[in-house]
Amino acid sequence: MSADRREPAHTDDAGLLSPGRAGSAAEAATGDAAFLRAMLDAEAALVHAQAAVGLAPEAAADAVTAIAATAERFDVRDVALRARSAGDPVTPLVSDLTAAVDDEDTRAGRDADTAQYVHRGATSQDIVDTAMMLVAARTVPAILADLDRTADALAALATAHRTTPAAGRTLTQHAAPTTFGLKAAGWLSSVRAARTRLAAVRLPAQLGGEAGTLAVFAPDDVTVDGAPGRTSTAASCEPVYDLTGPLDTTMDSPPEPLPDYPPATDPVPERDSEPGPGIDPAPDEPVYDLPGAAPNHSAEAPAESRGAPGTGTGTTADTEAGTVGTTDTGTTTGEGPDTDSDTGVRLLAAYADRLRLAEPTLPWHTLRTPVADLGSALAFTAGALGKVAADVLVLSRTEIGEVAEARGGGPATPPHRRTPVRAALIAAAARQAPALASVLLGALVAEDERPAGPWQAEWQPLRELLRLTGGAARDAAELTHGLRVFPDRMRDNLALTHGVLAAGRLATALTAAVGRTRAKELLGAAERLATRAGIPLAQALTETDPAVAELIGEERMRALTDPAGYTGSAPAFVDRALAEHDARTGTGTGTGTGTGQPPADDAPQVPR
Repeated sequence: MSADRREPAHTDDAGLLSPGRAGSAAEAATGDAAFLRAMLDAEAALVHAQAAVGLAPEAAADAVTAIAATAERFDVRDVALRARSAGDPVTPLVSDLTAAVDDEDTRAGRDADTAQYVHRGATSQDIVDTAMMLVAARTVPAILADLDRTADALAALATAHRTTPAAGRTLTQHAAPTTFGLKAAGWLSSVRAARTRLAAVRLPAQLGGEAGTLAVFAPDDVTVDGAPGRTSTAASCEPVYDLTGPLDTTMDSPPEPLPDYPPATDPVPERDSEPGPGIDPAPDEPVYDLPGAAPNHSAEAPAESRGAPGTGTGTTADTEAGTVGTTDTGTTTGEGPDTDSDTGVRLLAAYADRLRLAEPTLPWHTLRTPVADLGSALAFTAGALGKVAADVLVLSRTEIGEVAEARGGGPATPPHRRTPVRAALIAAAARQAPALASVLLGALVAEDERPAGPWQAEWQPLRELLRLTGGAARDAAELTHGLRVFPDRMRDNLALTHGVLAAGRLATALTAAVGRTRAKELLGAAERLATRAGIPLAQALTETDPAVAELIGEERMRALTDPAGYTGSAPAFVDRALAEHDARTGTGTGTGTGTGQPPADDAPQVPR
């Protein structure tokens, strides 16, 4: 490229160096335009919350929402450049939003100063933190859906190969035999554990004002002219997509898939597999809403049926006297102090309710548990998927050839190679995730009521974790649904050690025949001979001591040294994993019915 044909410095991050997340639902939900939209949703929700508690007219909330709903009118790049002067993107965005609301008032001939309610009483951190939780709430359902698809595919593999013998490998070497079904069941267990952990993360709204007190709303509890919205209290704001603890052992997903979240940038390329769910709010309702979630309790609900707000660090338990919520800040009961009349508490509740996020017990400017929990769960998920990828990478090596991806490499890949591309991308994500999560864990050490530095350090790592894990979950679903398994190659690899892998089984028979000490001597000599001469272990034992071999019997020795018959409780363990999966998903794939044969596949076998 000539010097006068340089690309502009502000070209979008199109994922050129991140193919794992390119084109995924997570990428669409976490781009700059998506974050801008989330910040606008947070600003609109703030005005609606003020209206709900009588601190702003409904007309102002509607006017701000109408402007915020048109995110395309705001220049993302311009906001980013101007963010340098304030250290965050909210300051320039609020300036633009305020100007747009003023212009709309003028154009519509309205005398009301609607713009005075924009960002009133909030800080930039309130908006960025809430936007991060909104973006996560719009990304996590797609990840959970892909994890469910992956788990279903792994359950099918475990069922089909419940008794398929394969070499167990420890410290890179062949060890006792196992079954491929047990390996797949192990993958399934890890993926389901990751799904459970990610689904348990609480995503709360954030609103605290300058020092976490919302004091700007407290002095006179002033109301304004105009029709206020309905009052919303903490008791009436059960979060819709809570992702909260304790762990949900039923593993229920949202009752119905979400519509695709419309990318605010270029359209996402069509996926080979099912698209992940997303968000598509109506134009007059830009803030987050999750169809199919539990409805909010009414304000008149009896105390014993109401959920207690929390920070996501404690547990709740129902008692006869009502709901008791235990958090890191203490214990509250249904007979505790009445905070529903406090304006700040009511505002926070209405704000969380409008955003359909969890309501925190208190502002969390420097209590970074929500971000650290989310980051840890995402890294754990990436690691669980990385375990699957790591095994596939080993088993698909040319000299092993026990599995292969359905599609490997591109047009330039030689026909004799089936490159495990999906596994490589998943493994790459799994290796990056821990370092990103460590930044979020380090940000827990945040000073004062609002920190300088730790908070800003979270933004990019959290987004990358959402993207990497979302892309890895998408790739894992595609990988596992198309994974090809070669039982014949597994048997060939088992034969490489000439029956030595089953020596433990033969040792039991020898001990009964000649005693433990003599059996150990005979078996050691036979193993060395079998390995050195490349002959079956049964033949080596016969040559070592014909009399003992005759005592056991040639046919029995062959059976005892067949690795396929030395898989122990592997099939039973597979059944247990499948039963747990069926119980959590409500499906009935059945257990103990595997044929040991791979699904029909007309693709060529891996070269041997």
